[in-house]
Amino acid sequence: MTDPDGPRLATPDEFPELMALLDRYFSNERGGMAARLPFAYDRDHSDRHAIIVEDGRIVSHIAAIPQTLSIGTGTIECWGIGGVATDRRYRGNGYMSQLLEFWFDRMDERGVPLSDLSGNRQRYGHFGYELSGNEHRYVLDGRSFDGELTASETVVGYGTDDHLETLHAIHEAEPYRVVRDRTDARTVFGQRGLETLVYEDDGGNDPAYVSLTRESPNRTIEEFGGSEAGLETLLSHVLAMYDLTELTARVPPWHPLEPVFARHSRIWSAHPHRKLRICDLHGLLTAFRGQLEDRWLQSGRTEQGSIGLGIIDGESVRIAYGPASVSIEPETGAPDLELERTALTSLLFGLPNRCETLRATDPFLEAVLPLRFFVWATEHV
Repeated sequence: MTDPDGPRLATPDEFPELMALLDRYFSNERGGMAARLPFAYDRDHSDRHAIIVEDGRIVSHIAAIPQTLSIGTGTIECWGIGGVATDRRYRGNGYMSQLLEFWFDRMDERGVPLSDLSGNRQRYGHFGYELSGNEHRYVLDGRSFDGELTASETVVGYGTDDHLETLHAIHEAEPYRVVRDRTDARTVFGQRGLETLVYEDDGGNDPAYVSLTRESPNRTIEEFGGSEAGLETLLSHVLAMYDLTELTARVPPWHPLEPVFARHSRIWSAHPHRKLRICDLHGLLTAFRGQLEDRWLQSGRTEQGSIGLGIIDGESVRIAYGPASVSIEPETGAPDLELERTALTSLLFGLPNRCETLRATDPFLEAVLPLRFFVWATEHV
């Protein structure tokens, strides 16, 4: 065996080979991962793919996909980790760890505050990722609506530029999302395995849409938006027209359309949403300052004080709060709470009942946490 070359960024010429590695382990269809996740696997962005080469072939790969999250009152940069694959003949050499550290170094260089991924919690917890965010999953079936289900002629399949404009405008109004332009939207809605249905009434009013998986009798709504009347029509149409065992929807708990799913579901459950890693604590809390301040002021609390949060063997930040404002500053002394990276992530982003006792130790933490974010499943890396 030759000495490994890497970790390093892939070149455009190496893109087909790295995709062949990924398709071998994640997809056995024509077009493979590039067709299923075109926003993540684009030959024009080979610099998003880190590899290790040995014996003249690519044997290990991890992608880091830059995304900008809208978080209600501002945005934050978050790099999604995906395509974690090593040729089984070369496993056990620590290549995954080397590639992840390669990306962590690049995130540090660029001041990226946050990273997210899917995957095994224990496997990635070693690298600082922890379950974060909150989503509700609602299960609907043919008995979810009173009376007869109705197919609607106002529901059509997505496929025109006018549809794209409608969907993009609805998505742009969502406070918690991945920021995307029209080109990005076309790519997302065009991915293989996704079907999008659009509703507009006869006057072109009250538009709505749902994007759902298309390859199973147990379909999942992975993105939606628009009017309540439109969503009701879309759900009834899907259940009337499709021979489904059940229909599941992944829903942000605070979404204004959440009551529609709650009203019609036969069962629902709460789940962690993603796995996050805090890369830059000061940058993270600075980006979330507007959300923190809004939620603090909306709570009606009038206390004034401050609390220092820190990562063990890492950076610390002090949050000052009062009746009218919230500020974020570097911590110059010992923080009040110094936690492991995963524990701090759970404090800031975990399900509401996670770290409940710890949050109750300070009025500010109790009022504003957990922080809110959401990445629609259509854009999971």
